Amino acid sequence: MRESAEPHLKLLVPAPEKKLRGWLTEFYGRPVNIVKRELLRHRDLSYVERLWLADSLPATLIYKLVLPPWDIEQEIVEHILIPSVSNSAQLYLSAHHGQLTALFLEDLGSQSLLQTADVKIADSLGKDLAKMHRAYIYRVDELMQTGILRAITPIDYSSLSQKLVEDLKNWSLIENKDENRLLKTAQTLAIALAGEPISLVHGDYYAENIILHNDRLFVIDWSWFTFIGVPLLDLATITMPHKKNGDFVRFKDHVIDAYCDESARSISDVIKLLPYAQSLGQLLFLDWLAERKSRGIEGTTVGPVNDLILQVVQDLCRL
Repeated sequence: MRESAEPHLKLLVPAPEKKLRGWLTEFYGRPVNIVKRELLRHRDLSYVERLWLADSLPATLIYKLVLPPWDIEQEIVEHILIPSVSNSAQLYLSAHHGQLTALFLEDLGSQSLLQTADVKIADSLGKDLAKMHRAYIYRVDELMQTGILRAITPIDYSSLSQKLVEDLKNWSLIENKDENRLLKTAQTLAIALAGEPISLVHGDYYAENIILHNDRLFVIDWSWFTFIGVPLLDLATITMPHKKNGDFVRFKDHVIDAYCDESARSISDVIKLLPYAQSLGQLLFLDWLAERKSRGIEGTTVGPVNDLILQVVQDLCRL
């Protein structure tokens, strides 16, 4: 399904056609003919197409172009993810053109959990998510040594919020009365989540980013949102009411039950912590908005940056 362009965004300019055909020749070892192409996404920092190639294996590819800081996806896929654990798409080839990073990825199809879901799928997702989190808990030191991902653990929440407050003050986007409230919210989250394990966190774990392919669930769009921190954020994200989850939220109890069963956790304890994990997601979204504004980007796919910052600050101050 093609994503429509937002009028307030300056859309990414794709690499020249000559570059694309050169990259394809490099991958296949010979010139290939593109018989069909489907634009899946066109935003300010990313451009995604599905390509059909004549007489070639694989016959289709996902062709993705990204700009900084979205280019971190290349390093995540190459150095962090273990496909058998993270259920991620295989990266066939990466290349560069100026600031653009080109990724040629395995095509897993378009059947996301926005279109397809049932109790069995929800149970599988909960178990898969718990298994992934558990597997990476034992690799946290290794992940940190790569220097690729940010570590945002409960002890970092206060410093993160302090930096956000300073930036928002410089931009006149926070009122005096909200400064202390935002800092206090970060402290509350740090206390509530202090006992949680630390693992790899997808950070954008919505139903639209989970693809059903050959009866298996795959996770796509590992990106700037991916970090080392409290993995409960992913469970909170996939079980919250959000347009990116669509009707899949109907199965949230099954996802939570399966996750807790696989991770040997108390369902009641996890349910008590999920609102805090959701608020952590809001804090990290605020961080992303500040990142965009610091780069001179004044819009997002869901609206102007300034308006969203003001809205998120108010939501966090009500915690």
